[in-house]
Amino acid sequence: MFVLTIDQQDSRSNADAVPRILDALSPIDTVVPFARTIGDEVQGVLDDPDAVAEAVRRIGIDSVWHIGLGIGEVERPLPETTTEGRGEAFYSARQAVEAAKSAPVHLVVSADPDVVSADADSDHRGLAEAALRLLISTLTELRGHSRGYVGYRLDHPDATQAEIAAEFDVSQQAVSRVLAAGPAEIIAGAEHLARHHLDRLQRALSEGDAHVD
Repeated sequence: MFVLTIDQQDSRSNADAVPRILDALSPIDTVVPFARTIGDEVQGVLDDPDAVAEAVRRIGIDSVWHIGLGIGEVERPLPETTTEGRGEAFYSARQAVEAAKSAPVHLVVSADPDVVSADADSDHRGLAEAALRLLISTLTELRGHSRGYVGYRLDHPDATQAEIAAEFDVSQQAVSRVLAAGPAEIIAGAEHLARHHLDRLQRALSEGDAHVD
């Protein structure tokens, strides 16, 4: 399981961004929905690497979050809310979001040591983290409206530049200037790499469970 915990940056000096990010994350498939936990923190439980990568991208478009991803077991039965959740994935996510406050691009991936030890092929945790950091870093270099254009292109790959411009009520030239530099392609590639390595970590966790059984 994946537990994604995010904490708003500079929350004391900025307006509450939790309602906005919950709206942005609402299309994501979860096993326990994203919700506010305490203060300006949001947490959700996921079981699909594709959903994790998309969620991180949506958070990066918002750009004001410390991001911690924990990978490991979640105690059954699954909780109705994340505040009731227990297990190694929750513990790892808590470690990750705290470490993210002083980490590159404010993102850390942490895994249950049993998952990492079962991952014999390579450091999929580190590679997933690197791919997600590339995704966030690319978005961070863009202005807020430019991140919106990129996000729309990734969510609607068949959309034309004219359609994106109409969606944001800007000129087609403004959209073209942003997309011509290739950020959507870089982010799509980073998402693909992250999904691959997160999937390998998930398989390592499943294989570990099978050995226990």
